[in-house]
Amino acid sequence: FKWQPMTYNSYVLASVEIQWKEASFFYDSALLRKPMIGLHIQPSEPTQLIELNPLFLIPGHVQNVRLVFNSVSDIITEGFVKFICSDGLQVVPPKTDPSKLEESWSNECVVPLGSCEPGKRIVITTLVKSAPMKHVEGGDNVQTMKAKVETLYHHKSYSEVVTKGHEPKSRPMKTLLEAMVTTLDRPALTVDDADAFMFGDDRVMVNVSLQCNTPVPFYIKEWNLDLPPPLVVEDDGDLNKGIFRHAVPEGEVLLMGFKCIRTSVSDDQPLSERPILRVVLQDDFGKTFLQVLPINLEDIYKQLRKEDMYAEIYNATAELTCSVEEGTVGHPVPFSYKLNLQSLMLPKRRKSNNMSSAGQSIASEVGCPILYTIISDGSDWIVSGKIQGLIDFASGTETLTLQFRGIPTQSGILRNFPELLLKYLPSKSADKNLVDMLPPITVQCRNPDYFKSMAYTTSTSLAVPAGIDEF
Repeated sequence: FKWQPMTYNSYVLASVEIQWKEASFFYDSALLRKPMIGLHIQPSEPTQLIELNPLFLIPGHVQNVRLVFNSVSDIITEGFVKFICSDGLQVVPPKTDPSKLEESWSNECVVPLGSCEPGKRIVITTLVKSAPMKHVEGGDNVQTMKAKVETLYHHKSYSEVVTKGHEPKSRPMKTLLEAMVTTLDRPALTVDDADAFMFGDDRVMVNVSLQCNTPVPFYIKEWNLDLPPPLVVEDDGDLNKGIFRHAVPEGEVLLMGFKCIRTSVSDDQPLSERPILRVVLQDDFGKTFLQVLPINLEDIYKQLRKEDMYAEIYNATAELTCSVEEGTVGHPVPFSYKLNLQSLMLPKRRKSNNMSSAGQSIASEVGCPILYTIISDGSDWIVSGKIQGLIDFASGTETLTLQFRGIPTQSGILRNFPELLLKYLPSKSADKNLVDMLPPITVQCRNPDYFKSMAYTTSTSLAVPAGIDEF
């Protein structure tokens, strides 16, 4: 005969009655001295399943976590789901009021699981908050959330067997199912490399390499590069249009380029502390994740600060020309300086808090002329002519020529030439406080490559006797 037990326990064959036509045979185990026939019934393997999504959590974000319970062929009478979070993770009960969300975060929560017929599914969705990862050498840096599902269930044939009276009602069996989701040990995107170089007039190209660390692909939805002054991304400087909605798998390196322009800095302009690239990722469920990635562009900013420092010094340019390429020692040689004062008359100002007049030089605002001096210290020349004078900005001339003479003092190939110095000369009408703020002037001079100086080869002399009084 067949017997289908509906609960787990230890059973013995107590009695058996067999009827055959008019005869009846009865077996009573209590009257026999032989060992009794017994069975030890184990619980049947549960068929119910659980599925926990997503496969991983991104550090520093609030994400939806979905648990799907499937009874398959089991009859579920009751149960519960328990979410347990490790340090760095917090969970809220499902369907929490958004206005009470901040006070509802906890390390664990329990969700009741109602009765469920075979083939039914129960979906539980909640929120999990992950704190930014803090890597500790030699420590456990992984954040985990466990989902424990405990149910009381019957075999799929229980209802039919009990209804027919083949078996009495019995207590349900118990099972425990577990699933776990962990956070990534690194952000979804990390900066692999970043560099910048200057091109054209006041333009900078910024290149950023990003590496994807997620086990499943994400889509690039949005991105934005914030740069501290004096750099801003040009209106058409985003060169990454092709990566929109592009799926980035794990390990792929994403190259991004931005054309930037160097601009003036205004006092009311908000200042960003450091370059930051913001990238918005989107998963298959439509959930977005903002990745804030600091970019190291210190080299290009050092170069820009250095140029700004020299720009505030006000540079003048000059070109020294010589009328001849060779001469003899002691013979005067005509020289001329072609001086360009454009940077002094229209200085390149990136930021000025003290003086705000556009299109004027400091000397014009203060009312100071410029004193020029041609010196020969440390050179192979003696200078003569008009080697010192005043330059007045009233004429508005940006270029002028200074002529003088130089006398070579030694023979050979001469490469050290006279030097031109410029400085502001305070006038009687100038404001003394403003004069004290006048920056020094640097002259960038271009000299001839060399001058060939030759020694005397012939000399004409007049000899006279010692007794000249005799004549």
